[in-house]
Amino acid sequence: MRNRKISFVAGLAIAGLLVGACSEDSSTTTNAPASEAPATDAPSGTDAPAATDAPAESPISEANQAHAVEYTGGTAGAATGEPFVVGYVNQEGGTPGFPEASIGVDAAVWYINNYLGGIGGRPIELAECLITKEEDGQKCAQEMLANDQVSVVLAGAMLNGNAPLLDGLSGKKPVFISNPLTTPEFLAADAFAFTPGAPGVVGGLTVFIAKYVGELEGKEIKKVAVVYGDNPSGQVAFSMLTKPVFESLGVEVTGVAAADTAGATEMASLIQAAGAEDADVFYPLVTVGSCIAVYDALQTLEIKTTVVTTGLCFGVPMQTHLRGLGFDADLPDGWYFGGYGYSYEIPGNPDVDAYIEAVFAYAATEGMDAETLEYTGFGGPTFGTLMTIAQFANGGAADSEGFRTAAKAFTGPGWGVVGPQKCGGNATFPSLCGFQIGVQQQQGSEYVSIMDGFNGKPIDAQAELG
Repeated sequence: MRNRKISFVAGLAIAGLLVGACSEDSSTTTNAPASEAPATDAPSGTDAPAATDAPAESPISEANQAHAVEYTGGTAGAATGEPFVVGYVNQEGGTPGFPEASIGVDAAVWYINNYLGGIGGRPIELAECLITKEEDGQKCAQEMLANDQVSVVLAGAMLNGNAPLLDGLSGKKPVFISNPLTTPEFLAADAFAFTPGAPGVVGGLTVFIAKYVGELEGKEIKKVAVVYGDNPSGQVAFSMLTKPVFESLGVEVTGVAAADTAGATEMASLIQAAGAEDADVFYPLVTVGSCIAVYDALQTLEIKTTVVTTGLCFGVPMQTHLRGLGFDADLPDGWYFGGYGYSYEIPGNPDVDAYIEAVFAYAATEGMDAETLEYTGFGGPTFGTLMTIAQFANGGAADSEGFRTAAKAFTGPGWGVVGPQKCGGNATFPSLCGFQIGVQQQQGSEYVSIMDGFNGKPIDAQAELG
């Protein structure tokens, strides 16, 4: 394990970069269908980086800073003194990997420490452990338990090692899961996710397809083709959250598993095997790399079936790929995307707007390329979960039990997440505290709201399905 220190602000002027990043897309909202939907141990003597004065021309707007300070309960300005250590676990360094989660959490540390007064005036420091294989979960649990400075652990995104990590920490140190993807995470007794997670998104999109796409597209939805990732998350997404729901709603569904390494040629065969050409909707449940292969395969096969997918497919890699092909739009025309209720591509939600400003400002201090910065996908929710940890700590949580108590009492709003929060309110998946999701669509050069937090019509799969 290494302790992850995020540099404090040095003098920089990047307002132009931020404006370009935030105003690149033209976005609008549209009405939903007429029927409404009911989201190594940390060294004890390690000093946090010394604070510096904010630059004369700050990259952070006063309005966004004030909003973030209100959310975290901090104080505007830089943190000083001994660090407040938060455990951090993420899967990266292999395939699949989720480095965007670490970009999100690093941006949050930088933002909170430099602009939001840290935690009780103390700067946050991450005690980090990375996972690439199943057995790493136990290793990370042991490292977090051995670190007396860690009272709460933040998980980014993981497909491997979830069970040994959560089992090893259960009853000892609570885990706040930014992006719950697998069954051990959904069922964890001492873990909390302030999003609807994969069950909310996948289940919500299944409801969206069965109940609302027909009216939006002017056709009856009788048959859905699915290609899903051949990994723990994809398998659960199809077998538990998609197939039985479609069948209960009278929709025929065919699913085919795809390796995470499948390229466009292999993906084309899998798409054909799923029957996408003859289906009313094609529903890929794959990671962002596989999304690119799906897109390329659909173009090769000249399949025009309506596509509905998750927010992983609107990540920066997909946008970069389309720009490389010479398209003006950031995302495939006509595709619907589901996420946690708001969108990186549509301004107007103060949480998401503040996140985008902060992550690009942080990236500039680190010399990252703004054009290829992976701030989408799991980056935003991981940023938001650390913001919520800061809120709990500033509100008095000082040890593991304090963080548990704060999570159980939390009613929202969650950072960047639509709808109310109630940890334990999902009887099937007790770790999930959020319930509602949002859906948007790429329409030509515009990315528009369909059913989400922007137009007040988010989808709650649990409520819809009773």
